[in-house]
Amino acid sequence: MMVQPYLRQVEEGERALVFFSRTFSHAIRKGPVLTESGMIDNFRMPHPEATPYRPSTEEIDTASAALAAVPSPVPPLFARVDLALDATRKPVVMELELIEPNLFLGHHPRGLERFVDAVATEARGDTP
Repeated sequence: MMVQPYLRQVEEGERALVFFSRTFSHAIRKGPVLTESGMIDNFRMPHPEATPYRPSTEEIDTASAALAAVPSPVPPLFARVDLALDATRKPVVMELELIEPNLFLGHHPRGLERFVDAVATEARGDTP
């Protein structure tokens, strides 16, 4: 179980920022999952209303700081950092997705290309 404080601003949409080798690639905004208080619906879409999103510099910086905190000598090949805004409208990390994240590759014209480039670079042993 994961417990976290409820942020009312998540109702405006959660931001998902995608990175390849710690380099920002693209982002989407997703609609709220929990829309009815007390309602349990096991068939809800996990990422409703996913649309391309242009994050602010502050959002990219917050997501980058979360990735920099990953205790690994090499950056993760891919990652997704989910953000919401707090009561002061500052971005806060909701989740750091490092294992099997949905990378929303179809939501950005170069998303798949950037992912393939990152995998090829890793396979060659090049440093990003």
